[in-house]
Amino acid sequence: MDIHKPKPWHGLREFLKEYLIIVVGVLTALGAEQVVETQHWRHEVEVAKEAIAFDLKRTVGGAAAQDAHTVCTVERLREIDEVIDQAQRTGRLPPLGWSFQPPSATWTFESWSALTSGQILSHFPNREQIILSGLASELERMREMRRVESDDWATLEMLSGAGRPIGDAEIAQARIAANHALRDAGQLKVSARLAESFVARSRLLSAAELDRAFQEGLKVALNTGICLPRPAPSKSLPDQVAHYFVAPAARPGDLKQTGDLGVGGAFTLEK
Repeated sequence: MDIHKPKPWHGLREFLKEYLIIVVGVLTALGAEQVVETQHWRHEVEVAKEAIAFDLKRTVGGAAAQDAHTVCTVERLREIDEVIDQAQRTGRLPPLGWSFQPPSATWTFESWSALTSGQILSHFPNREQIILSGLASELERMREMRRVESDDWATLEMLSGAGRPIGDAEIAQARIAANHALRDAGQLKVSARLAESFVARSRLLSAAELDRAFQEGLKVALNTGICLPRPAPSKSLPDQVAHYFVAPAARPGDLKQTGDLGVGGAFTLEK
């Protein structure tokens, strides 16, 4: 086996020639690696943006519905205030039908945890990072506000029924819950508009996608229980609720949940 010994350099020129070959080879390898890494992260960002688009459409739809049905919520609370005033004068609750709670989106940002748990978010433009971070924080606040709102409306359900005597303590409790529910509705309306603003400013949805999600949200809002006439007083659950509980199991995809902001053309990944 022949062993080729390295040839000694003959002068500075030959040394520089060998040195240049090595440097160029190393730089070429590093450059190729950087190109591959850049392409990899570009692909990861594009995939992430597809997932983010789903969340943004759902947020816009939910925010539109929240904004639109707040007027129904306020009107229902006016009715409740009148009932409380009457009960305070007479010492008795009048017959009052079941009142559905204001609906709400889930206010979740499902793709956010994936963005922050890895390195993907750091490869987004700084402007988009700031906006998405602000949206995630606002949605977290809205989830907490929605939990509080749900508790307040659960308290107000004690007013429903065929009519009964009521004491001062219950009246005071109902009045506090009604005032809190009005505050909740106002705060959620403001936050819904802020969330929409974050989405629009991100420019991650086209104008057509924004409008379609917004219109879907408005359509959902008009068919929610809070915007429908209050059912007649009853000692039991209203028919639509009772029927829901006793309905047979539905195959996946067969049941259309019109009140769920997670369905509808604007809230899917379909292009």
